[in-house]
Amino acid sequence: MLMPESTAVWYPRSRYYGWYIVGLLTVVNFVNYLDRMVVVTMYDDLRRIFNFSNGQLGALSSGFFLVHALATLPFGWASDRFDRRRVIAIGVLVWSAATLFSAYSVGFLSMLLLRALVGVGEAAYGPASNAILCEVDRRRKARLNAIYNGGMFAGACAGLYLGGMLGFPLAFKLVALPGFVLGVLLLTLDVPPRRAELQDQGAPSMTDVFREMTGGIRRTLSIPTLRWMLASGTLISFAAGSYITWIVDFTVQVKGMSQDEARPLYAFIALSGGILGVLAGGIVGDRWQRRSARGRVLTIALGFFCAVPFCIGVILVDHGWPYLVIAWLLMFFLPFYSGPMPAVIDDVVDASDATSAQASFIPFLHILGTGPSAVIMGAVSEIPGIGMRWAFVLPAAATLLAGVCALRASYRVSADIEARNRRSAAPQRLGL
Repeated sequence: MLMPESTAVWYPRSRYYGWYIVGLLTVVNFVNYLDRMVVVTMYDDLRRIFNFSNGQLGALSSGFFLVHALATLPFGWASDRFDRRRVIAIGVLVWSAATLFSAYSVGFLSMLLLRALVGVGEAAYGPASNAILCEVDRRRKARLNAIYNGGMFAGACAGLYLGGMLGFPLAFKLVALPGFVLGVLLLTLDVPPRRAELQDQGAPSMTDVFREMTGGIRRTLSIPTLRWMLASGTLISFAAGSYITWIVDFTVQVKGMSQDEARPLYAFIALSGGILGVLAGGIVGDRWQRRSARGRVLTIALGFFCAVPFCIGVILVDHGWPYLVIAWLLMFFLPFYSGPMPAVIDDVVDASDATSAQASFIPFLHILGTGPSAVIMGAVSEIPGIGMRWAFVLPAAATLLAGVCALRASYRVSADIEARNRRSAAPQRLGL
């Protein structure tokens, strides 16, 4: 049974205002990843100025992801119960201020605390944005989330480029500025304050807040589709974290390129193949969903299974155009899931848990997937007889298993959509 699509237009403005929402959130996501990634190519400056060790530089990234993962849950809960426009605007302003003040760090502790604060601010933004985009047009919500995630690829590449070109502290100062303007614009965004109007029960106690947050996680994980999708998302987060962290060193050590050759190569692949893959996955997922309630989940599985041969090809092929084509196709298929994944979550959860459900995934993805991937890959690459080349079998295997889990989820999603529709009225949408 297909999920019924409401034809009611919620929006009081013209249909084009919906595209303004998508555009604004995409630009903010661009700045999100710009501010997140800019520090990565400042490492030489930070070693020279502060004498940071590699362990301290790694801690800047680990601290960000840990705090980001833990802060997502309370912000997801808050976005379902308070004015989410204020929640995400405050998040953008907080991470922009933390990025700006990073330029005035005096040592490791101050830098670590400020990068952790960037993680707090960014935790307030993502889940609420996914939920809003799923309201703009329910028939095309995978596509709209794909456009939004295109900002992620572009912002990450821009951050890597500007961090290395401008260096510390100028890069921090420059990339922080757009966030202050965007934070103000978000406060004026004409969207409903909440997905579902909940009764005002007064100020909750800390016990009530904890009970509601953990209850939201339990409700999310009680849905069979989402249990399988969580397993799939964790596995692909491990694979993605492995590639992001080690692909340049892999190319230098195994393929014989210099870092100056490898960085622009992967910037081109990410900007062209990555963005096109994200958009293609969103379009395919929405079109397939019109024919089958399994469409979006099967799109995720399709992307992972198509990526596996190119995961293997990257390991085996070393030079020339064949390697470039294989790496490009890997980057094209690997992010196919980025648009459909939040749409699938939205398809099967109640409106009152819309943002909390999106937020429930992130701690698992970062703590179990992205976070340990770099350490595990590094350790495996140092095992005699394996080395960096064969360590890349791990993300290939994780991608294959992610596809298996997504395929398994596709057998449960129809029943879970029907159960969701029985629990709540058909959702409204904003007309594009």
